Amino acid sequence: MSLTFPFTEAPENHQVVTIHPHVKWVRSPLPFSLAHINCYLLKDGDGWCVLDTGMNGKEAISRWEKIIAEGLDGAPITRVISTHHHPDHNGLAGWFCDTYKVPFYTTEAEYYYTRTFYAPKRSERYWESAEYFDRTGINEESKEALLADSNYSHMVTEVPGAFHRVVDGDRLKIGDYEWEAITTRGHSPEHLSLYCEALDMMLSGDQVLPAITSNVSISPTQAYANPLKDWFDAHDKVKARIPDSVLVLPAHELPFKGLHQRLQAVVDHHHERLDKIVTLCGTSINPQEITNELFDREMDEFQNFLAVGEVMAHLNWLLNEKRVSVCVENGVYQFSADF
Repeated sequence: MSLTFPFTEAPENHQVVTIHPHVKWVRSPLPFSLAHINCYLLKDGDGWCVLDTGMNGKEAISRWEKIIAEGLDGAPITRVISTHHHPDHNGLAGWFCDTYKVPFYTTEAEYYYTRTFYAPKRSERYWESAEYFDRTGINEESKEALLADSNYSHMVTEVPGAFHRVVDGDRLKIGDYEWEAITTRGHSPEHLSLYCEALDMMLSGDQVLPAITSNVSISPTQAYANPLKDWFDAHDKVKARIPDSVLVLPAHELPFKGLHQRLQAVVDHHHERLDKIVTLCGTSINPQEITNELFDREMDEFQNFLAVGEVMAHLNWLLNEKRVSVCVENGVYQFSADF
């Protein structure tokens, strides 16, 4: 059975689409190939709660100002909820909270990740982070661009100075409805999704998307982590907690029905990728070489960084499962399926 899409047209510019009298859908622009993020407004008493804000930028702020002035019948913004720390999701959280004097809700890990990435960079490159780039064999263009990068602080406004912690299992009363908090790891350290039983809706953030798959990567700050295991566990958790009947309101693409099928499709996709990587490890190979084989397209430095990080996430899972082995030759990881 294929997924179904109750809404065939997405909001344009400052347009507000009513999904339910208490749930509205808007889009914020992104300067990437994925040119948008879905943001949602939840009726909250006499006003509206914003879930995910979009990335910092003049066009994004201008669009929000027009939506608030013309699309909400004069109702105020009451609070901001962020699903996770990635700048397309919380880039304007500080602007909202400072401008409208409203509280900020998110999980603890996501708040402090935001604060950490927004903070000034170290005066010198940390040796273990630099070692990650060397060990993966990542191309020099990606290495130099990423080690020098400070874009996060430009993609988000100044971080709110306080937050209201959301914990797994919390029931957030937003207007007339309760939304259950479901936290997961894999894509980010404590990603927040919200499920409303009464409305049969899930605000999924990046936890589940209808067509594309969320990036699951190794970070240079946690080079030996196993985020793919966390991601598989997350899919089991969501499937157990949320019924298949829900209307999923994702951060990208269109709202859809068919949650359980999509969750399984994503897991299957990753297992197919794992099998391909094992095959590529039939001869000794480094992570950048695996990336070049798997992604048959041109990528800029940041896209290549994410792709190598995703390959490393798969390799770390395979190492944990003892399906591949690794050694270091001339400072670079060499992976092999030959034991």
